[in-house]
Formats: sequence, C-alpha cells, structure tokens
Amino acid sequence: MEQELGKMPSFKSLTVVSAVARHQSFTAASRELHVTPSAVSKQIAQIESWLGLTLFDRHGGAALPRPEARQLAEAMDKANVLLSDAVAAIRPTPAQGVLRVAAPATFAMRWLIPRLWTFSSRYPAVSVDVIQTHARDDLTAINYDVAIRQQPPIPPETRSRLILSDALGLVMSPALVRSRRPGSADLSRVMFLESESRPGELDRWLHLSGKANKSGARRRRFPHFYIALEAAMSGEGALVAPVITVGDLITRGLLCEPFQNRRIDACQIVAFAAPGRSTGNATTAFLDWLEGSASQTP
Repeated sequence: MEQELGKMPSFKSLTVVSAVARHQSFTAASRELHVTPSAVSKQIAQIESWLGLTLFDRHGGAALPRPEARQLAEAMDKANVLLSDAVAAIRPTPAQGVLRVAAPATFAMRWLIPRLWTFSSRYPAVSVDVIQTHARDDLTAINYDVAIRQQPPIPPETRSRLILSDALGLVMSPALVRSRRPGSADLSRVMFLESESRPGELDRWLHLSGKANKSGARRRRFPHFYIALEAAMSGEGALVAPVITVGDLITRGLLCEPFQNRRIDACQIVAFAAPGRSTGNATTAFLDWLEGSASQTP
C-alpha cells in the first residue's frame, strides 16, 4: 500500500511495525497478524520509504528494531490501550450476578420457572433466585431486584411493564366433567373451590356467567391459590383460574375448561424493578426477556 507524503501512515502499517518490533522477526510477526512474511516485508518497506529512513536492521532471519521503530511501537501500544479503554467504556457490561425475582407462587411454579431455562441459556452469567410471594405479602419486607405482581398495589412512582393479561375461566378435572350428565350445563351439584389469596374471583365469574346462583353455590375455601389448584386437579371441584397461568395443566389434560366462552375480565400481570435501586443490566435483560416470553405465549 502506498503512503502519500504529508499524511499519517495507515493504522495497518503501524500495527505491522509494532508486531515486528515486538517479535524482531518478519516471520513471527506474520503469524501473529495472519498474513504472509512477504506481506509483512512489503508493509515495512512501504512505511520506511514513506518515512525516508530504515526502521529495522536485517540480519539473516532477524529484524532488529532501531530507536525510531521502538518509538512507533510504543506509541502504537499506548494507542491500543486508549482504544481498548474507550471500547470498554461504551460497550454495555454483560448481564451477570444474582437476580432476585419476587413472583406470585402459582405464577412462578406454572409459568415462570418452566420458561427460565431460556433466560439462563441466553444469560448464563446471571443466576435467578425466585422468591415465591402471596397476594398480601408486603414487598417492602422482601429483598428483591424484580417483582412480578398480579394486581395492585405496586410501589408508588414505579414504572411497571404489563407482562400478561390473563383471563379468568372456570377449570376442573376432566374426570369431574365426565361424571356429569353429557351435555349438561348445570353446576348446582359442583363444589366450587376458591382461595383467600384471590378473593372475589369466583363471585364475579358466577355473577357474569349466570351459571349458578351466587348465594346458593357450594364452596370450599383454601388459604392459597396453589392449594386450591391441586384440589381442582384432584377432582374436588371447579376453580376460577387464570387460564394462561394454568395453560400447561390444560394442555397436559390435568384440567379442562368446559365454559371457554364464559371467561371474565383479565388479570393484569405486571413486572417492575425494585424502587430506589439502580437498574442494572441483569434487571433490564430479565424484564426484556419477560416481555418477549409473554408475547410468545398463546
């Protein structure tokens, strides 16, 4: 490559000078630069011609750097350090460390944890600790980086992301459906299951669907939703549940939804970073992953 008078030598030429000065050999420098020895020799000859001086003394297979070559090599080393520092400063730090995620127990077990492997494969340096929570838990008493909530309240001045709108439907075991008269829509003999952690959902479904008398419905209440869900799978009764969250159980035939056209208002599932804490790359990566995974949920 020809060098024009009055212009700086190319960065490529100076890189060759630095490599030859370091190895004191055209052949060794060519191996580092992944070029032929003749290409190295040509680059050195061109820059020497451009400078009007000899940079290396050739003795057999050796190329001994003169003071001018050493000066250029030292300048190139400093330039490389400056460039490396600049690149490191502007390049985002890879997501890493331990990420504490507080999530509702059933949502964590049925939706989040089965999908976490995709996040871990993308960000292997991030270890996710899932903290299972319940509706009445006080988030201020929990040490978390990301929180997932199914309903308000959320901390004030918190920017939350909507992850899912999960409609509520009546689910029960297929065995319970088979035990009823074929084609019957009568639920008067069915035990309704509900949980203290999700109050009011059964009443809303009964009222809006018109499937049973709200006051006369037989009920069994459990302290937590995931216990009520286990009871529904065991055939103990019918449960109003978020259909996306329990979708894997429906797909696997452990639950069914006989009244799919009677779903009611969606449960809003949101996620947000802990307030008052700087949002690190791991937190941002996890929130982005959550949104992406939710968008792929049928």
